[in-house]
Amino acid sequence: MLPQLQQQFDGHLNQAITDAQQLHSTLELEFKHLKESDLEAFQALQVRKQHDVQTIQLFDALRTQFCQNTNLDPDDQDFSRHLASEQQAKWQQLLVLLEACDTLHRTSDMFMRTKLDSISKALETLELNSPITSTNLYNNLGNAFSSNIGRTLIKA
Repeated sequence: MLPQLQQQFDGHLNQAITDAQQLHSTLELEFKHLKESDLEAFQALQVRKQHDVQTIQLFDALRTQFCQNTNLDPDDQDFSRHLASEQQAKWQQLLVLLEACDTLHRTSDMFMRTKLDSISKALETLELNSPITSTNLYNNLGNAFSSNIGRTLIKA
């Protein structure tokens, strides 16, 4: 493998580690804002998070280019075996960081979905108490009577 290509890839790898650390920091802050229900701060972070993700995607494109220039398979599951030992350690560090980012992102996603589900259920409960939800039901003799499930919930 050409030393110049390895040196160039090493620079990209170092930058990717820095970018992944930045993404992790952004995701931690995002989760903090979610827990605190600070939606304005959460929303303001989205541009930064998108930028952080795009820098990681750029590294992936540079890695693919490196693989093409060195006749390596970019989909090789054991990609690190083609790298120098110090680069292997950096590669593993990057993978660990990206896995931590994925876990944090999934945690935030789960937290958000749980919150939205709770809000949705609260809204459904409020709608049950509305006179608009009153419906005509028929007893077994065919006589109509008005029923409001919300009233029974209030009595309960």
